[in-house]
Amino acid sequence: MNSRQELPSSVRHGPLGSVGTIYELPCGRRCVVTFSNHGADVLTPIRNESGELWIGHLLDDDVEPSHFDDWERHWVAAELLRPVGELN
Repeated sequence: MNSRQELPSSVRHGPLGSVGTIYELPCGRRCVVTFSNHGADVLTPIRNESGELWIGHLLDDDVEPSHFDDWERHWVAAELLRPVGELN
């Protein structure tokens, strides 16, 4: 039976402790990390088997897309994320 390896919930500049933290990628695009409760009482960042985070890109002026299907999402290495603010 395969057990899921728990990876630290951190990025180079701080913890992934908030679902409302805005991160910037090296290309200048801004995003938020996607969290899930995985059937537990605690939210944790969604990661793939390589440890990359599932992020959703924000629109201009750090606006969240209004509909679920409008989000552009990608897997990125945590080391590429730099916290720059909080969602309003």
